[in-house]
This record gives sequence, structure tokens and C-alpha cells, in this order.
Amino acid sequence: MIAFILNALTCALGLLYFIRRGKQCLDFTVTVHFFHLLGCWIYNAHFPTALTWWLVHVVCTALMAVIGEYLCMRTELKEIPLNSVPKSSV
Repeated sequence: MIAFILNALTCALGLLYFIRRGKQCLDFTVTVHFFHLLGCWIYNAHFPTALTWWLVHVVCTALMAVIGEYLCMRTELKEIPLNSVPKSSV
């Protein structure tokens, strides 16, 4: 469980560097976890039914989405510096 939580934290940093949009963080997070579900289903040859598996993945999905969105929103809301000096003196 600790490995999944640490993975969610590192993937949240990945959202910051690769996605960079707060609105797209939830979509990307759900897509990644959906592909993980499909991979587990194919590898184990049966649908995961363990309650602990589902709890860990729901918590990690929420953690990754919330932290990733927070980090992306922080960078989106930074002030844009405006230069008041004219570029050319015509």
C-alpha cells in the first residue's frame, strides 16, 4: 500500500511536468488507473474483486488527482510579469 501511495505522489509530480493543466489532471489520472485495471485484469485472468485492492486504488486515484491538480493550479495562477518599458522608441 505504501508503494502505491508513493507512486501516486510521484505521478502527481508527473502531472505537473507533462500535463500542466489543472482541468486535465482528473482525466489523465482516471485514464492511467483504468489502464492499470485492464492490465491487472489481463495479467491475472480475472477481474479484481478484493476490497483492499479497490480501496487502495480509489485512495491513490483521489490522491494523485488532488495533489496533481493543486500543483498544476499553483503554476497556472502565478503572476505574469508585465514589462512597462516600451520595446521600441519610435
